[in-house]
Amino acid sequence: MNNHYKYIIIDNRMRKIEKDYLKSLGYKLIELPKNDSVYEEISSHTDIFVFKIDNTIISEPSVYDLLNKKIISVIKGEKIVESKYPLDIPYNVCIIGNYAIHNFKYTSKKVIEILIDKGYININTKQGYTNCSIAVIDDNSIIINDKGLYKELSKFNFNILYIEDELDIKLLCNNKYSKKRGFIGGCITRVDNKIIVFGDLNKIDEHGKIRKFIQSRKLQIIDFKTLDVIDYGGVVVI
Repeated sequence: MNNHYKYIIIDNRMRKIEKDYLKSLGYKLIELPKNDSVYEEISSHTDIFVFKIDNTIISEPSVYDLLNKKIISVIKGEKIVESKYPLDIPYNVCIIGNYAIHNFKYTSKKVIEILIDKGYININTKQGYTNCSIAVIDDNSIIINDKGLYKELSKFNFNILYIEDELDIKLLCNNKYSKKRGFIGGCITRVDNKIIVFGDLNKIDEHGKIRKFIQSRKLQIIDFKTLDVIDYGGVVVI
């Protein structure tokens, strides 16, 4: 097991230019294969199959062997994801600082045990795709495009940028774009001190609100000019 490497777990369908950029940062890629137990659009999304808490990875059983060959501190979750929502969200938990945002009813028991053991404050939400729906910028700053989540999280002391408009975020389906819309948390992700947008930020940020919000946190924005914005289910940095 080559534990001295830095790894990023990604959707295998990510475009070459984006993969090459992540490699240029010094990371080796672990590409999640397609899993037919869920619908095509999310069949290799990181936020469906992998949850990271501090330095520990909890994986859906189907990807455990793949991850365990590469990295340490991988725990096999007890729940297998299933095709229909909400049975596809046991590992879909959003971490914001010391808070864990998720739908308690469907989250993996193993995940909940570890969150409690590590002292995280758990916030229960009706929306189960929390890690998909929230772009985490820093330990207190988030971007949300979901009205229900915005209402629930506004009760807490988060710095929230709420985008009311529908955003043109693509999902992949059989090598084409799906008719379903993607989520903001799956197309904007933080790697080290950089916020990476998988596509051209201008395509979902006509008025510059997202760019201004991120830059005010003194973080560098990396995007890919002219490319459509795609929801890959984010990435997990190890």
